[in-house]
Amino acid sequence: MASRRIREIDVVIEALDADGLGTATYEDRAVRVRNALPGESVHARVLKRRRGTWYAQADSPECGSTDRQMPPPCAFFPRCGGCALQHLAYDAQLKHKESRLLRALEQTGVRPQQVRLPVTGPRLHYRYKARLGSRLVGNQLLVGFRESFSSRVTRMDDCKTLALPFARSLPQLQEALSDLEQPHLVPQVELAAGDTEFAYIVRHLQPLTDADRSRLLSFAWESGGRLYLQSGGYDSVHRLDPYDGPDYLAYSNLDFGLRYVFRPTDFTQVNPYINRSLVRSAVMALDPSPGATAADLFCGIGNFALALARLGVNVQGYENASASIERARLNASLNGLSDGAQFRVVDLYHAEGEALPAADFLLLDPPRSGAGPNLRRWASWQQLERIVYVSCNPDTFAEDAWLLQQMGFNLKEVGIYDMFPHTAHVETLGVFQRRG
Repeated sequence: MASRRIREIDVVIEALDADGLGTATYEDRAVRVRNALPGESVHARVLKRRRGTWYAQADSPECGSTDRQMPPPCAFFPRCGGCALQHLAYDAQLKHKESRLLRALEQTGVRPQQVRLPVTGPRLHYRYKARLGSRLVGNQLLVGFRESFSSRVTRMDDCKTLALPFARSLPQLQEALSDLEQPHLVPQVELAAGDTEFAYIVRHLQPLTDADRSRLLSFAWESGGRLYLQSGGYDSVHRLDPYDGPDYLAYSNLDFGLRYVFRPTDFTQVNPYINRSLVRSAVMALDPSPGATAADLFCGIGNFALALARLGVNVQGYENASASIERARLNASLNGLSDGAQFRVVDLYHAEGEALPAADFLLLDPPRSGAGPNLRRWASWQQLERIVYVSCNPDTFAEDAWLLQQMGFNLKEVGIYDMFPHTAHVETLGVFQRRG
């Protein structure tokens, strides 16, 4: 069947939506436009149609918005879907993200007592974790982020957001994978880095030959990274090189004299610079006295819990992922904090799950779906004084903030932490105080 002809349209952009796309109307049809800013008249190509909405990509207008950044930092924007806001000046990006958060709170009737200034870090080469697509096009294997509104992989040989070891080795990675006997059976590569070491996880759909393994070993030696193979789920991930190297990557938090180890498949924050700011701010906001009790829910590998324990707080950390709890216990031991920080596997989303011991302070860092059905139970702990909530989704944060408000907690302060510059991602820290 012949491919559908790409339609070109001219529209005026009315606003910027939560995904960083310009919104417009064309012949009574909703249009969402990439590389477009409010007030601009743009010429755009419709690339996708879904549920009555058109998705388009615009040419940069000759007379753009005063907020437009020209040229964008990355030569592959807007084709590459890894970033959404590279065309928007950085101060305007922060304003957009803060407005998104405050609108979500306003819609639920929650008014923060104070809005903190946005917290920022490096704008480029900040991304220490990523998943790249891999796709054979002709006789060339492309490795990169997906294109906008498409499953195709962007043709790119550099990236301004990936940590420098990954950005610099991207051409070598593409060459190494292209040399495999069946490169079309490598659908993705995951990247993970610590403070000093970095790793690649190559997903392959068929067993690799000895020659394939030798080629990947050569790439690992050339790049200086570790090479892991993945033939199925995460339980199939195993190290190809170095054979006798350490099992873990590691990052430090010098504010608290902590060192965390993790496996490349573990969840860690993408941006280590902003992560340190988040941990510092969360601990300062809770302001617990030595000997106080705290519950760290969705605790991961102990990122926040160990910082609290370092200050003499008795912390109980809970998480559904058993691998994360295993790593959290190991990190507590390596940092000499096993007595002050204890961790347990608990399904925090189970509506009728076990009751957790009450605590003086509560720290929440849930996934995008929010704190879940047990938030009311936790907020009813009589001795609970203060809650710090770290969120990656303004909508679920606002819904949970409304519930906490009903449970007697004021949103004392809130602010954004720019974990993903040049994207539409909004990371939030909110501090809730029980009303007197």
